[in-house]
Amino acid sequence: MKYGRLGMIALAALTFGAMPAQAQFPSMGITGGVSFPKGDYSDGANMGYNGGALLSISAPMIPFGFRLEGSITHFPGKDYSAGGTTINASSNIWMVGGAATFDLPIPSPIKPYAIAGLGYYGAITTVNGVPGSTSTSKLGYNAGAGVSLMGRFFAEVRYNHMNTDGSATTFVPLTFGIMF
Repeated sequence: MKYGRLGMIALAALTFGAMPAQAQFPSMGITGGVSFPKGDYSDGANMGYNGGALLSISAPMIPFGFRLEGSITHFPGKDYSAGGTTINASSNIWMVGGAATFDLPIPSPIKPYAIAGLGYYGAITTVNGVPGSTSTSKLGYNAGAGVSLMGRFFAEVRYNHMNTDGSATTFVPLTFGIMF
């Protein structure tokens, strides 16, 4: 028993002694990319684009991290003909939320990771030729995977699900980013 405790103390000293003296500070990042509408939402929306900002918090030698993030995605609408009039409804979907990350422990400058989170989503839809717009705000979730290059550049793909009345609004952004 005495050697067991001594072994655990030695292992802890080696583990924590190898860590840098300071914990890793939060880092900020910006993102941008393309977004693909999915499910019923793809019936009325074309491929769009996205942009955002994030604050990432992680510690050395621990595979889990946390992000606070915000993004906006624009989807141009598809043209429909109704009574001789062409109708087009474009949407802007914004999101603020948090996500957990899990880095796969691979000793390489290219590190794959998994990401999942919850967010508060809002959609603003504008129909051409009609004054005003409609909006809705609901909770939603997202999950996906990504790769980071040297901890500074990253690319990820995520499934987003916004709980809306009727069928859910779902989309998949392919996002590229840089951390500062």
